[in-house]
Amino acid sequence: MKKKILIHSVLICFASYGQEYSFIPDSLKLLPIQELVKKEPPADFEPVYYENGTKASFKDVLPLIMEQKLMPQMFVAENGEYKALVVKSLLKNEDIRIVYDNIPESLEKQGYSYGNPDSDTIIINIMGGPENYLTTYGFEARYSITGGIDENNYFLINMRESQTLQPEETEKEEISWEQATNYNEKTTQTLFELISFFKSQKKKVYVVGGSYGSFVALNSLFKHKNIADKYLLFVGRLDMTEEVSEAYSKGFKAKFESDGITPQIGEKSDNIYTVNMRKIASAISRDEKYTELLKDIDLSNLIYIYIENDQSVGKLTQHEIEFLESKNAEVISVKGEHGNWIEHLKMGLQLLSDK
Repeated sequence: MKKKILIHSVLICFASYGQEYSFIPDSLKLLPIQELVKKEPPADFEPVYYENGTKASFKDVLPLIMEQKLMPQMFVAENGEYKALVVKSLLKNEDIRIVYDNIPESLEKQGYSYGNPDSDTIIINIMGGPENYLTTYGFEARYSITGGIDENNYFLINMRESQTLQPEETEKEEISWEQATNYNEKTTQTLFELISFFKSQKKKVYVVGGSYGSFVALNSLFKHKNIADKYLLFVGRLDMTEEVSEAYSKGFKAKFESDGITPQIGEKSDNIYTVNMRKIASAISRDEKYTELLKDIDLSNLIYIYIENDQSVGKLTQHEIEFLESKNAEVISVKGEHGNWIEHLKMGLQLLSDK
């Protein structure tokens, strides 16, 4: 079990760096993370260092790796033998930025980027959740390992949801419905501004969103029209079931039975953060019927992948499916669970490049 947790954590903490430590011999090479996840270091492995060169023990750093607070970097000999492990702190929120020449200051802090800035294709990812933190190296893992992306061919951005800028605001006290709505409006505006900027740079722009991220993309399509080159959306809804969205608006637990149709409403969470994230999720779906709002929008550049009996957001109704098909979107049904939609990312990205 520990090994499975470590492998998952390593994937989330993915990064690719060259040799940058004076205390690591130049003869050692950084092992690609894809190889490290295949073979866990032994419990008594040494030496282990923090990034400043201070020695540590594997048993002490392992819990922090699993909590995604430290990123493991294994250095190996020419024959592949493990020789030294360096654990690196993940980026602080205030350090996150989009590294791209001439990007406006107002947009620089609106995401985390990696890949090739000179590529002619930009991928803007919108996280699920919602959450009040922005994934950095985990975003790289998702696309480079699970999605099979060659970072030399794309410039990828994990876009901020607006509540990630001041995460403490959604942890201290319950937010109002107006605040939840404002968070969504700012997030949708950020997506519009990022697309607009990169289009002005003569780039192709692909938008990818899963779960809550798909709602943000739909909201942008409604408010700012179809301005990206292509959209790839996963496991969302166009017309959210009112009973579920209403429960979320009050901070209540809500999901669907195994049929993906019948709502299950639970109790209100006693965790302020959970209540606030549910409110934000509801505020972008409760009063929005996207089959009506998007009726005049061309969706022929949209790929929509949904889980057949999704217990988190519910299955797409026949009306929703027929609407997407009538707008010339490509609609794909897959099996599985809502949280496992990432397993279909590689397929979706391939379809995106072919469409």
